[in-house]
Formats: sequence, C-alpha cells, structure tokens
Amino acid sequence: MVSPMPKYRFKSVLDITVEDLNKMGARAVALDIDNTICNDGKENVIDGLESWLKEIQDSGIKVMIISNAIGKRPQKVAESLGLAHLSYARKPKAKKLLMGAELMGVKITEMAMVGDQIFADVLAANNCGAIAVLVDALEGETRFPIFYANRRRKEKPVIAEFERLYGYGVYDE
Repeated sequence: MVSPMPKYRFKSVLDITVEDLNKMGARAVALDIDNTICNDGKENVIDGLESWLKEIQDSGIKVMIISNAIGKRPQKVAESLGLAHLSYARKPKAKKLLMGAELMGVKITEMAMVGDQIFADVLAANNCGAIAVLVDALEGETRFPIFYANRRRKEKPVIAEFERLYGYGVYDE
C-alpha cells in the first residue's frame, strides 16, 4: 500500500516559496482548487494568489490546476488565472497527475502536487512519484460538511505523525 504521508507541509499555498520548490526539486506545480486556492465550491481565489503565481512562474516553474471538481467551475478558476487545468481528476488516482506532468513537459518526479487532502491530493502524488505537498485546508468547508468531517477525522493521525517528525516547511532528509 502506498503511504498517505506528505513529503512537505505548509500552512498555505502562499507560504511556498520559489526557494522551497527548488529545494524540493520541483520544476512544476499542480494546484488543487477546493480548500487549497479557493474556498469550498467557490470561484474566487484567495487573496495574494495572483502575485504568488506570478513570482512562481517568473522563476520558470510551470503551474497548472488539477482538481477533482467537475463542471465549469474548474475551467473558470483556471481561466481567471491564465492556467491550464485538468478537472474530474478522481484523485487519489494518478492518471491526471501523469497527464499534467506531460502537459507541462516535466518528469512526474519534478512536479509538486499541492493540495489540502491527504487521501486525495497527497495519495495521488504518492501513487505516481510526484512531490506530495500538503497545505492546511482553508476555513469554511460548507459544501459537503459530513464528507469533509469524515475525511479530516481520518487525516488526523497522519498529520499528527507528520507533525511529530517534521512540522511545516521544507526539511533536510
């Protein structure tokens, strides 16, 4: 069985620096949408994301969205940011992550999958060899509260173990 343990953890996407991505060996970033860059079910991105994105892209690191969301919302979010996207990713399946790496012209081992869910984003990354980066979920998981409550309960032991071993940021192995 593939480990659900992330490789790195940050409080927010905005806390991930170009230097952090370089230390990880990431030449590309795949971003989740819900509770990572947008509040649950919303189209508006978090304050500061556009300037963060410009800094990352100006450094030569490629960025796209890979989301489990369906419908027009992922496309609207991606278009508002000028990013390519793959939706209905069905994470933790790895197929769309592999497609994303190919679209961005990088090896899967050079792509950081950044998301808020261990049993979707992190596990998808670990299933294909991408760099698994966990961020704390944004406040306000209101769209599917029971679903998220169950997920977050299952994630607690993994996060507690990660905290005990590493904490936040990029650590030396």
